[in-house]
Amino acid sequence: MKRNFGSALLAICTLLTVSSCSKKEGCTDPTATNYDPDAEKNVGCLYEETYAVEMHVHQFLNDIELEEEMPYVINGVNTNLNLAQFYVSGITLVDANGNEFKQDGLYLLVQPETEEYAIGDFPAGDYTSVKFDIGIDSATNHGDPSLYPIGDPLGAQTPSMHWGWSFGYIFMRIDGEVDSDGDGTPDPAGAFEMHLGTDHYLASIEVEMPISIGQGLENIVHLQADYTSFFTGVDMVNDNTTHTTDNVTLANLLLDNIYTMFSPGEE
Repeated sequence: MKRNFGSALLAICTLLTVSSCSKKEGCTDPTATNYDPDAEKNVGCLYEETYAVEMHVHQFLNDIELEEEMPYVINGVNTNLNLAQFYVSGITLVDANGNEFKQDGLYLLVQPETEEYAIGDFPAGDYTSVKFDIGIDSATNHGDPSLYPIGDPLGAQTPSMHWGWSFGYIFMRIDGEVDSDGDGTPDPAGAFEMHLGTDHYLASIEVEMPISIGQGLENIVHLQADYTSFFTGVDMVNDNTTHTTDNVTLANLLLDNIYTMFSPGEE
């Protein structure tokens, strides 16, 4: 009996040893560069180096750097731009093989007085384009701004960038005054507001440009926003105000213009 028990125990130990040895070794972490989906035993993973990247947004109107509270001539009309800002989200770098590296949960409120924005860490490498949305994804768009701290792009803003739960955030807000009486000076009677929002007006943009990320490199995405394109075809005196749903024709024109206003920026 003792001999039989010892033989059985030996057989069990041998079986366990063979079973353990039969497990395929490799990296079991899906985030690693050497991930093996068939691996059962983790014997070491390798990870790409990542680097903090910035996006520099260079904003222009009539080839002049954009500043708020400054006079401009837009489509032949003397105009003051009192406020010009928009949301950017869904920032994604795309490499030559079509692989996409997206920063989920990142939202920027882009304003003329700020050029530099941190957009998170990206793997070292060469990229061929940057994708981003002007606006905010539907789930976040219908959230509660009061849940975010003061200073967060999605928190309360002055002037407001939020209409309420149903319509959500104002994706792009342009306020100003035009010369309404033809005397050459913008006046309060010519006040206008161009406010774009609602899920339908989320604009997904892709700009092709070479971007290199790595040790000793600039690690900056330079983007140019040209408001001359944004105002193309707009009657600045007679049809210059929309809160999206109250002037859909103008809202649609401005949405179309958003797709043409972004290009690679100069360093």
